[in-house]
Amino acid sequence: MIYADEDFYFNEYLLEKKPVISSGFRFYARQASQVIDRYTFSRLKNVAAVDIPEEVKMCCCELAETEFRNEKKLKETNGKTSEKIGTYSVNFQSTSELEEIFSREQWRIVMKWLANTGLCYRGVEC
Repeated sequence: MIYADEDFYFNEYLLEKKPVISSGFRFYARQASQVIDRYTFSRLKNVAAVDIPEEVKMCCCELAETEFRNEKKLKETNGKTSEKIGTYSVNFQSTSELEEIFSREQWRIVMKWLANTGLCYRGVEC
C-alpha cells in the first residue's frame, strides 16, 4: 500500500511550495511506505486508504522526498564527499556509511511524524 498520493503531496504537504519530486512520486512514495511499514511493524497494511492518518501521509511525503534527494545525490557524487584541486585530493564515503546516514535520516523523519501516534510502539497492545 502507498500511504500518500500525488494529490496529497501537492495540495496538503507542499502547500504551494515548489515540489522536490516533479515526476515519479508514486515510486518514491512506495519506497517511503515500506520504510513506514518497517517502523510501524506493518500495523497500517490492513487499514483502508481513507482511514490512513494524516501524520502517516505527511511522513510518507517527507520520506519520499528524502529518498529522491539521496538517490540524486548518489548519482551525482558517486560517494565523493569532498575534492580539493591544489595538490589534488578526493575523499569518499563507503556505501555502508552512506546507508547508515540515510537510515538515521529515515528514523528521524519517522519519529518526527509518528512518535506520538502509538504506531511505532514495540510493546504489546492492550
